[in-house]
Amino acid sequence: MNANKLSTVVAASLLALAQMGAQAQTAAGASAATGSAFGSLTSQEVAFAAAGVAILASANSGNSGSFVAVNGNNTVAAAASTSATTASTQATTANTSVSSAITALQAAAAAVGLTSTKPAYATALANANAAAAAAAAAATAAADAASDLAAASKVEIVGVVNGTRTICAAATTCTKAEILALNLKAAQTAVAAANAANYAIYAATNLRNQILLLAPTASVSAAAAFLTTASTAAAAAQTAANDAITKYQATATTYGVTATAITASTGTTGTTGALSVTGTTGTSGTN
Repeated sequence: MNANKLSTVVAASLLALAQMGAQAQTAAGASAATGSAFGSLTSQEVAFAAAGVAILASANSGNSGSFVAVNGNNTVAAAASTSATTASTQATTANTSVSSAITALQAAAAAVGLTSTKPAYATALANANAAAAAAAAAATAAADAASDLAAASKVEIVGVVNGTRTICAAATTCTKAEILALNLKAAQTAVAAANAANYAIYAATNLRNQILLLAPTASVSAAAAFLTTASTAAAAAQTAANDAITKYQATATTYGVTATAITASTGTTGTTGALSVTGTTGTSGTN
């Protein structure tokens, strides 16, 4: 019997042993015969049998693969999802205040007879509304990404690493590559949300300035208060987003891979929030 056939037989035996042992320990209706034959197996022995299957499968792949099993919750990824969630929440708070500021500014402009017939005002208003809409979309994307990472961090991570590829072991688990990809997206979208919130504040502030330039007597105090609140929340979103980057990098370090570089959120003018999630995180096999 050649080595491959021997490995196949041993693998099948180990798999059967693991399966029958697990059934003997957990099935309420296990027969007396099964209990007698396998009931003495400890959970550790069952785990060793399952690990043996993965090791043999990796060895037969023709590559220097290794078995990796991490039981329990992924606390590193969970921490990253918390920061990303905070970033999206604070960005949403900022965006709400920006929308209120724009509404107040429109009312202030109308009170002094300033209308969209003035090109400078019309342009500033359109830019502010567009920035607010983009910021809201960015915050939603960040919230979704953080939620996905949080959900994934609650399942076991079981996978076979073959060379540089991580392969899913089952539909109910997440591989390291999948967790890392979700972590990357959560961090990147958190930064985009913070930047978009700051850009919306910048656009709304420019609208205020245009109104005062065209109508110096316009009352913009209410809008100013909303913008102050928005700035405070945007700063918190920025801090949380940058922390999400740090924790993404920690996840990558834990997994023994190089993290994709993410530019931190800085400044107060921000960007439009447009985002393309990029980066090398490994590839996943077919589930």
